[in-house]
Amino acid sequence: MTPCMPRLFMSNAFFALGKGGRRTPLRFRQGNQNFLVSSPMALATIWDADILIWATSTMIAAQRCAAQIPAVLQATRYEILGFPGRDVSGGYYERLPDGLERLSRTNVVISTSEWTEEQTGAPWIEDWRISAGVVHIRLAAWLREAVLTPRAVLALDPAYFTLTSGLERLLYLIARRHAGRQREGWVFEVAHLYRKTGITQTLAAFVSILRRVARSNALPGYRIELSDLNWPERVRFRPVSIVPVENPVSIPVDNFERTRLSTTESTPITCENHR
Repeated sequence: MTPCMPRLFMSNAFFALGKGGRRTPLRFRQGNQNFLVSSPMALATIWDADILIWATSTMIAAQRCAAQIPAVLQATRYEILGFPGRDVSGGYYERLPDGLERLSRTNVVISTSEWTEEQTGAPWIEDWRISAGVVHIRLAAWLREAVLTPRAVLALDPAYFTLTSGLERLLYLIARRHAGRQREGWVFEVAHLYRKTGITQTLAAFVSILRRVARSNALPGYRIELSDLNWPERVRFRPVSIVPVENPVSIPVDNFERTRLSTTESTPITCENHR
């Protein structure tokens, strides 16, 4: 099953990049829309987002073969935790409920105007439970729509899951979203890219991290090129190959219209290729 993610969530930091329990909201603008990501507890992390990538990939795989997509996705803990290719241990099993709870408590506000105190947004996950080792997840309606909109999802290199730095994960998503497989890649002003990450470190610290990532070639399928190693003003994400990953994941519209209406909880995903 190809890992994939809605491109909407690949341009900015929709998730905390560290595991230290960030509580400070994330605020940014994309196009004419303002985004606010907040939580009464710690924000969902970019590692918690692996659960959403699993859910997205499962839905897209089913949609591609015209299978029904239930309102509540179900899988064993092993299937969800093993999807990123990690070794599944007792520690991961124990932390899964914490990740699901953070996703259910983290709210996203999308508005064409400035945020107000009255706007509470909507969570990533509306409801979840674990029963007899099976995880039941109901994604928020707005997220399901973002996933099932035609041509709204991009495939990810499975090596994404091997990245141990939250910032490197976000840099890969930004590269995948903007550079894609364009031969010349995509150029950002360093200061603009810094604002996209939402990190709390200084700009100088961010530049130091960029230099390290550029030297290590850490991003799967992409390399980072800095305009000046002393103090770069621009950074280019360039694909190592002009076809790093299938681009994009697209679904025939007729299949989309059939499957988006198939939300009966009792109907499982049966496509043999969805795993």
